[in-house]
Amino acid sequence: MDVEIIYSLVGIVIFIIIVIVTLRSDSATEIQSKEEKQYAIIDSYKKQLREALEPLVDDKEARALKKKEMLLIFNNELSTNIFFDQIEVREILSDLSENY
Repeated sequence: MDVEIIYSLVGIVIFIIIVIVTLRSDSATEIQSKEEKQYAIIDSYKKQLREALEPLVDDKEARALKKKEMLLIFNNELSTNIFFDQIEVREILSDLSENY
């Protein structure tokens, strides 16, 4: 009978320790809104495009080909992304194609 009580107490103590560690952990994640997530995705595309086109400043033909290739990749990714509809995808791609 004494062994059963000791096992029960050890089990309860371990359970309490697990609960305390779980509750005290700083794993609270910040949830982004739809607009924040869209902005982050668009910014990453702008950065990727800028980095891809920087080495090709002098060669207009290679720059145009690389830009077209990158925009096709972005189009494919945005088309399957749940945060964007078709109209937004067109607007984003036209903005990227005009400004970079």
